[in-house]
Amino acid sequence: MRDAVERNPRNRVTVGTGVLLLATGMILNYLFERHSFFGARDDLGYPVLCFFLSLTGAAVLVGGLVRSRIKQLLYFAFPTVVSLAILYICFYFGMQFLQTGADRLGECPGLDQAAASTNVIPESLSRPGNPAVGCGVERRGMFLSYYNVVGIYGVTEAAAQQRVLASLTDYYRRAHTHPVRVMLYEKENWTVRQGRNGVTFGSGGPERLIRVVNIG
Repeated sequence: MRDAVERNPRNRVTVGTGVLLLATGMILNYLFERHSFFGARDDLGYPVLCFFLSLTGAAVLVGGLVRSRIKQLLYFAFPTVVSLAILYICFYFGMQFLQTGADRLGECPGLDQAAASTNVIPESLSRPGNPAVGCGVERRGMFLSYYNVVGIYGVTEAAAQQRVLASLTDYYRRAHTHPVRVMLYEKENWTVRQGRNGVTFGSGGPERLIRVVNIG
């Protein structure tokens, strides 16, 4: 197999292209998973793109090793890649909608306490007497890695934000938690209304995201 690749320049180009596509998909997944370039808007799009690039690269690489004709390679790879990509999209979106965001890792209490210990987070409107901090778990990236997601509300000054981030980073390193995604919102949008029977109830509205930071 190796001799066939070395004898045919086209095979060398095909194998090189496959390796490049596979590496590109993996590298992009790592960069997008660990860094937020577009805030929260990149969550659903990049894993599918990275999976498609990686799968295409793997198919081209294998095809370049076992087949000598480019036409045969494309005929073999294209329907396989498209079919598997469609299945992956269904699986990925299904996993995103099925997860509840609950603290399934058991790491949220410590993270909440680390954020609140900075004493710069205002009191929560939805949970009076507690700081405006929320924590849950989500899955990110092509491999659906677990992330703790900590929402911070009402901390708008840069210095105060850095204090919260430093405290969470320190706790992450000491406790060896899963990676943490910190979502900083301008304020908590919570309205309390009184019903006709005198019972009060609260409801939340859309909140403005001002910063996203990944730790870990």
